[in-house]
Amino acid sequence: MTVADLFGTGALAVLLAVAFVVTFTLLARERRSTRALRAQVVPAVEPHAEPPRQRRAAIVVNPTKFSVLDQHALRRRQAYVAAVFRSHGWADPLWLPTTIDEPGGPQARRAVAEGVDIVLAAGGDGTVRAVAESLTGTSTPMALLPAGTGNLLARNLDVPHTDLAAALDLVFSEEDQRIDVGWLEVDRSGHDDEPERYLFLVMAGLGFDAAMMAGVEDRLKQRLGYGAYVVSGARALWGPQAKVQVRVDDEEPLAVRTRAVIVGNCGKLTKQLVLMPDAEIDDGHLDAVVISPRGGIGWGEVAWAIATRDRRGQRRVRHLRGRRFEVTTGEAQEVELDGDPIGEALRITLTVEPGALLVRCPPLPSQR
Repeated sequence: MTVADLFGTGALAVLLAVAFVVTFTLLARERRSTRALRAQVVPAVEPHAEPPRQRRAAIVVNPTKFSVLDQHALRRRQAYVAAVFRSHGWADPLWLPTTIDEPGGPQARRAVAEGVDIVLAAGGDGTVRAVAESLTGTSTPMALLPAGTGNLLARNLDVPHTDLAAALDLVFSEEDQRIDVGWLEVDRSGHDDEPERYLFLVMAGLGFDAAMMAGVEDRLKQRLGYGAYVVSGARALWGPQAKVQVRVDDEEPLAVRTRAVIVGNCGKLTKQLVLMPDAEIDDGHLDAVVISPRGGIGWGEVAWAIATRDRRGQRRVRHLRGRRFEVTTGEAQEVELDGDPIGEALRITLTVEPGALLVRCPPLPSQR
């Protein structure tokens, strides 16, 4: 073997060694880069991660408001409502029917305990009031699926009260609004140590309006709807005036002869009939009207004042405003709240709790 052969063999070995080192280095560097890239692109996944929780609603329903429907029609309606919720990614709603002994309050409390995202009141004003009382002071909102005759809160909040599809659509398209609630204490004897206490959302009153509500028969409501109140009102129209004292907040009592004292958290009876034009459901105040007609002409003045919302020189309709009203009468008078009569009393006290209830509804006038 010559020197040239040895040199050639050694050079070849060196070249092979260098190529091996370079190749190994490049492969190691590429492997490290690939690991780093995978760590950035592919997030760590928990092996047993639970799927996100589905939102769920509870529906407190008054079965008596759907008594005209047969079982097949009821099941179809429930299936439709459930399908609407599923179409928005919600779980099937929890259905909670009311009973005579439990008109909505216990059902709403159960719904809150179950952790639902919203409670829908499907019924009349009584069902709405019972549900609202249990949701007041909580973070769980209430929505309305009106099914009664008056639907007073729905009318005041511009919630559809004749179209189920539109009312359901509102649940998914609108935000929660915080509204005031009213509290009514009923002293039936005039010296009760523990007067009865009720929540109201729209109006409560003493006198003619309560007598009109008390005179409405359920059978007549089913036949005539809102017209049943007109018939009952005509019957109660000609009753005597009562001597009443009205105290607003800490002011001196106002002595009046009146047919009715109506205190409102909001003021609308129908779209066109607004009893208290200045009442707002989120202003932290209550508004009141004291109605004092004399005979047919007097009732004509009352009707004109309410229809035109004209207060100039009005003797028969007096408007008051405050946070607390105390109404005392010498003779027991009928009392109502949100359209439901609750018997006679000699004294009632009405106060406001501002912003105590969340309701899913269109923006309130103060926010538009």
